[in-house]
Formats: sequence, structure tokens, C-alpha cells
Amino acid sequence: MLVVLVGCGGGPSAPELRDSPVYRSASEGFRFLVPDGWTQIANASLPPGELDKEVFLTRYRVRSPEMGAMLYVVCFNDDASLDLEQYHSEASFRAPSWEVVSPMEEVIINETAGHRGLFKATLDKNEMSKDVLCFWKNGRVYSFIGLYWSTDEKAQQQLSRAVESVIWD
Repeated sequence: MLVVLVGCGGGPSAPELRDSPVYRSASEGFRFLVPDGWTQIANASLPPGELDKEVFLTRYRVRSPEMGAMLYVVCFNDDASLDLEQYHSEASFRAPSWEVVSPMEEVIINETAGHRGLFKATLDKNEMSKDVLCFWKNGRVYSFIGLYWSTDEKAQQQLSRAVESVIWD
């Protein structure tokens, strides 16, 4: 019986969920400040090499009077033909498509170049905003995606501060 119990714990496991004030991915080489009151609801380690599809790295959620907000960090392979604005306009997060509010434009975040854009969609008769900040590192694209109801100024401000705090090691 002891041999059976000892042999059952060797499978893959997701990293531990933590509600710390700083998110850090040592394997991917970045960190950012987590807004107060936000809870990590998912965490993953990315496999080395090529990715088969878009893979999430972490997810955060906050409950608010405006129905809450989310922060996703996703990663996918860099492709020279990739149009980030088109990619983030496509169906995702229950929306059949996203309208461009602010086109993707180059920004510098803590001395690192990225691209940022704002999108919107109507879900459940309410307008949702999708704020996207993308970085290219090590043959991959890292997208920091903030989702919030367009009337939720506090969530928008917290998400902006979080993504503007990203530091690459």
C-alpha cells in the first residue's frame, strides 16, 4: 500500500496561487504590481520552446460594484505576419468580435517597447472594454489583457497601473 501511495504524486502540477502584491514569473522574466483587492484565480508555467496555441500564464479577478474586472496574461508564438490589432479584435472572452477604440500603438513601459490598444464589445447589453498591452520577448508575444465594464473607472485605473508597472528582468 505504501508503494502505491508514494508512486501517485509524480504528475505535472500548476504553480501555487498567491495573492501577493507583486506577480513574478521567474521563468518568463517579468514582474508587475498586483492591484489591491485583486485575487489570483489561475497560474501556469509555460512549456519551453514553441507553443501550439495561445496559453494563459496568470489570471486575476476583482469584484466591484460594476460587476468586476479581470486581468489575463497570455502568451503565444511570435509571427512576423501577425497583426496584433486584428488578433485582439477577433472573438474572445464571450464577445464575437471587438471594435477598435484606440489602435495599437508603440509605448515604452519601464524602458521596454510594447504595443497598446483599447477595444470594446457589447456583452449582456453592457459595454465591456478590453485594454491590451503586448511585449515581444524570446520569440513569444506576451499580452496583458484587462477586461472591465466601460463604466468602471476604478478598475480601468487599477489595470492601467498594473500593466504600466511591468518590469522585464
